[in-house]
Parts: sequence; C-alpha cells; structure tokens
Amino acid sequence: MLTLRLRFLASLLAALLAFVGLARGHELLAAVWAGWMLWLWWGYFRDGSVWLALAAYRLGNVDGMRGHVRTIRWPRLLSRRCRGYYHWLQGVALAVDGRLAAARDHMLAARRWGFRSAHHRSIMECQLADMAIRCGEPAQAWSHLRAAREHRRHPAVDSLIASVEARIPAEAR
Repeated sequence: MLTLRLRFLASLLAALLAFVGLARGHELLAAVWAGWMLWLWWGYFRDGSVWLALAAYRLGNVDGMRGHVRTIRWPRLLSRRCRGYYHWLQGVALAVDGRLAAARDHMLAARRWGFRSAHHRSIMECQLADMAIRCGEPAQAWSHLRAAREHRRHPAVDSLIASVEARIPAEAR
C-alpha cells in the first residue's frame, strides 16, 4: 500500500496533469488523470483502515487496532487480501474481549482469503490453536499447530508454536 504522503503527492500530480489536459483541450487525457486520482483515493478509503489496523497490531496497540477495524463499514468491498486481514484482526479483537466463538469464526473466515505472507498465516494458526485449547479441544489445536508449521515463518513464531504446544495436555498429544 502506498503511504498517505505518497498517495497525496501522486494524486496532486494527477490533478495537476488533469487540469493541464483540460486547459489544452485534451479532455480524454484529463479524464484519465482524474480517474487515476480517484482510483488512488478509493484504494485508500477502501483498504487503508485495514493496513492501519495491522500496523497498530504489530506495535501491540490492540485498542488502536480495534478502532481502525471498527471504521470498516463495508468489509465486502475490501480487496481479497485485505478481507483476510480484516477477519483476522476482527478475530483478534474479539478474542481479547473474551468472545472466543465469534473470534474463531472470524479467523476461520480469514483462512479463505489471501495474506501478504505465510508468516501471518502461521501466526493466525497459532492463535486458532490457542483458542482451541481454551475451548477444550486439544485435537483441533494440534491440527492448527500442524498448519502453522507448514507455512514459512519468522523464527520468532517457532517460540510461539512451542509455547502453545506446551499448553496442550499430555494425554492429547
């Protein structure tokens, strides 16, 4: 995603080029530049809150993440990748609130959509395993941990996998 500053500068340039095109009598070219400017802003308003929520989540700011996720009014209009992140972050917010069933539903919905990296998918699978343990479903937790191990991930996630695995009762292993 383009940063807000870069998006602003690009749209300012597109507006200037559209104005110059109109002044010189090139209506079609002006319409193309104006369309590009509108497309830039549509992308920001459509998907921008998801990326801001993900940035807040990375920083550990769960309240900020929750606030950004709440601003998304029409999740069905999100791009394919952003929809996965929306459901994942919505699930994280619900899990923090203790609403595990709804959180699991959102995270399972996130599986259907694309993520930017397999690393994020691995983290989400660990979170699903954690929820399964908290709900008393150790077999389900094992399947989520297997899925977490299948994805390429940052080495730090290995410690997360190990900590979740250690919480699974020995008789369920």
